Amino acid sequence: MPPKHSRANKHRCVGTEAIIPIRDSYVGSDFYPQTGLGINLKLEKPITSAFHFTVSTGLVFTESAPRYLYFNVNQGYSSNSSNAFYDDSFHSIYAYLPLTAGFKYYWAKYFYVNAEAGSAFSINNSARTSFIYAGGAGAVVPIGPHHGLDFGLQFERGYKNVDHDRPVSQLGLNVAYKYRF
Repeated sequence: MPPKHSRANKHRCVGTEAIIPIRDSYVGSDFYPQTGLGINLKLEKPITSAFHFTVSTGLVFTESAPRYLYFNVNQGYSSNSSNAFYDDSFHSIYAYLPLTAGFKYYWAKYFYVNAEAGSAFSINNSARTSFIYAGGAGAVVPIGPHHGLDFGLQFERGYKNVDHDRPVSQLGLNVAYKYRF
């Protein structure tokens, strides 16, 4: 049974997101995305009791470590790893301000699926403004008549940066405090 809402109710969510990159295999790529962190704000407006319109923004910070494989040319390449080494001392921080809109469908009282799309605006020199999209599922655990904790898992794609010209895929683990007004 979907949650009962009057059409005038809105929901606000304030939360955090742990970002886990999904390594895309590109031949010759030296780009290795690492974990990140996000802070998000979401506004949810019921269209029907089960179908909601969402708008969200926040801040997303991710890090990468390009790795370069070097060989000692005087020794040549062999199975002995003493003449080859990785240099991964260079790290970049990418900062974005995402702005998305989408829909959330409650298929059961406290369980939902969602989809959203929008732009991630660059807020430092390492990030690129890019089109992003996401989809996922989650659950709301009520902690009062107008409050709850929103737990979600979301697949996200599209964040670009100056070190890697392809969209980056990632999983986002979300925890948010949700309240109705």
